[in-house]
Amino acid sequence: MGPSLMAKILIVDDEVQVASALRRLFRREGFAVEVALNGDEALQKLTTFDADLVISDFRMKGMNGAELLEKVLRVSPRAVRILLSGHADLWSSAPTSAAQAVSHFISKPWDDDHLVARVRTLLGEQEPSASNP
Repeated sequence: MGPSLMAKILIVDDEVQVASALRRLFRREGFAVEVALNGDEALQKLTTFDADLVISDFRMKGMNGAELLEKVLRVSPRAVRILLSGHADLWSSAPTSAAQAVSHFISKPWDDDHLVARVRTLLGEQEPSASNP
């Protein structure tokens, strides 16, 4: 059997129900999915799981999602990085370096179909996009 073309997604959220819902959604769509419940666990998973895309919640205990995605950019530079948040106002105060580490922003609550479509589009465009205006 040849190498699997199944894209790998790492989901990071400290709310188990949210992480499980996202895992079910993406597995149903044919993706290989791993879940981490915090930033440290996510970075640990990335040492063995070569994620094509990382979806992280913003508000988590310890390392927040923006801080995590900054680290993901260093360890897995080709992974697409999505920040999931219901707190856009809070996010606007994040440091610029964190803002640059986030490829895309999706607000909670998300629409399943929209989220899956967005992820498929992002995985289709692996080459770095032009710098955001």
